[in-house]
Amino acid sequence: MSFFSNRIFKKVSLFKVQLLWAAVSILFLYFIFFVIRNGDRSSHGFVTYYTASKLLLEGESVSNFYNDYWFSSKVGKYDPGIYEIYSVNLPTTSFILLPIASFDYKTARIIWTCFNVIILFITITLITNSNSHKGIWLPIILIIFFVYQPLYVNFSYGQVYILILFLLTLVWLAYRSGKEEWLGIIIGLIFVLKSTTFILWILLLNQKKWKSFGWLLLTIVLIFFVTLPFVGLDSWFEYINKLSNYSSNPSLSVTAYQTVHSFFNHITSYHEYWNPEPIFDLPVLGKSLAIIFSLIILSLTIYNVYKFNKPDLSFGTFIIAGVILNPASMDYHYILIIIPIFILLNHLVNIRSNLLWICFIISFLLIATRLPYISPKVTIGIWALFAYPKLYGAIGLFSSSLIVSYKLKINGKQLEYLR
Repeated sequence: MSFFSNRIFKKVSLFKVQLLWAAVSILFLYFIFFVIRNGDRSSHGFVTYYTASKLLLEGESVSNFYNDYWFSSKVGKYDPGIYEIYSVNLPTTSFILLPIASFDYKTARIIWTCFNVIILFITITLITNSNSHKGIWLPIILIIFFVYQPLYVNFSYGQVYILILFLLTLVWLAYRSGKEEWLGIIIGLIFVLKSTTFILWILLLNQKKWKSFGWLLLTIVLIFFVTLPFVGLDSWFEYINKLSNYSSNPSLSVTAYQTVHSFFNHITSYHEYWNPEPIFDLPVLGKSLAIIFSLIILSLTIYNVYKFNKPDLSFGTFIIAGVILNPASMDYHYILIIIPIFILLNHLVNIRSNLLWICFIISFLLIATRLPYISPKVTIGIWALFAYPKLYGAIGLFSSSLIVSYKLKINGKQLEYLR
């Protein structure tokens, strides 16, 4: 390359980077505007956690939280017009907002929003520093964050999954660095807060990380006994009773739940209120297909760890599987898939495959874009097949991760052969 053409190439590259940073600036300003605008808005989500922590602080019995009528009446005291239930949250979930439950509802919401902004940027820093590709990739990482719809819905509802994402990032870093004590402790902490890391137990067992698994169980047992005087043993029995019937709840068939369970039940199970127009009414088939497909996803996830032994990609596939196999996963749960996205991106830059890049981009956009998948126009009959974009995107990322693991395994064998 001549000196003249080399200078032109550098100027064009610099111009591209400047455009990316300009996009980051615009998106960042929009994000701040959105957070300020929605920082204290009335919404579902936050009011559930606030009400639970407030009632716990006031000495109410946690077992009553699982009485939907009773709990929703308490929610109305803090946010009139909002109907919310405690659902299948663990009794220990009521501790999440305990540090700010003494504040009035609006003040607590503002404090929670500010806290989430802080831990979000700490999370971004941790993920950025863990990425082996620098330079142009920094603005790209920021753009991915600030165009990601699940991020915004978490702030809109005052949800807790920014906190869970932060803790899960710490889990990922502990997993990469081999810090087995912290790996088990943080997974256990996340579990008692939102029970979203149960699938990671399988990862620890599959990789024979007995030390981490021991610390995980110790953390759960310790928190259980420390909190037991406050939540009571009866609350755990109520939780188990609620959980045992939860998967058969017909409301889980609505397309707001972007899950394997919801997909198969939505297209096969009639319900006069929740699902009046399925493609066909064969509920037994729907339940069977949901179980079979879930087992396939879980088997492939475990096989990926055993066969290819690519720690980052294995961790990412477990996170994706955990989200789509959880019957209750909604758009705000999909914030957790940001970790597998960056893991996959970090590996894709070293693999020359246009097909994989296309699959990655389409899958990302299906999750990141705000699409009207809960609109009645796309939730009835055959149109419902178009009502699960986030689920399809997650499956696309999951499949891409498996293929990349395979390619890296093949490339590694070829290098060994050449040596």
